[in-house]
Amino acid sequence: MALLDQLKTDQLAARKASDRLKADVLTTLIGEATQITTEEFKRGVTEVTDEKVVATVAKFAKNTKLTLDNLATERARLVEAGGDTSKVDERTKAAETELAILSSYGPKQMTEAELRAAIDDFRAKNPDANVGAIMAHLKTSFGGQYDGKTASALARG
Repeated sequence: MALLDQLKTDQLAARKASDRLKADVLTTLIGEATQITTEEFKRGVTEVTDEKVVATVAKFAKNTKLTLDNLATERARLVEAGGDTSKVDERTKAAETELAILSSYGPKQMTEAELRAAIDDFRAKNPDANVGAIMAHLKTSFGGQYDGKTASALARG
């Protein structure tokens, strides 16, 4: 079953189960993934591939992680000021749930050790490789399976 079909099936099941958060996340994800831009249409793209859906899931997950980072900062600020953190905690719980939902549809993420091993292996085979070449290899071989910031730091190190 194509990933988009799986998302639609799961969205319907979430709606029937009255799981509003999951249904909303999947509805938004489906809407974003199924948009075909004018440029894509000009190139003849008329259907949604699993690659595009995975890229959309990765984009949503990245944004949700940024939201969690911002909420953590806001919570720390409120704690320091002696403020009420209940609303931030509530939003954090929702964002964590959203991230768990999104993670179930994306490719398995590489651990830092796996990423380091892939970089070391590439360096062993290509001793003159620069950071750009390493990052290009990672994108080609492991696209969507690693954190870009971590990969960049390891490639430089």
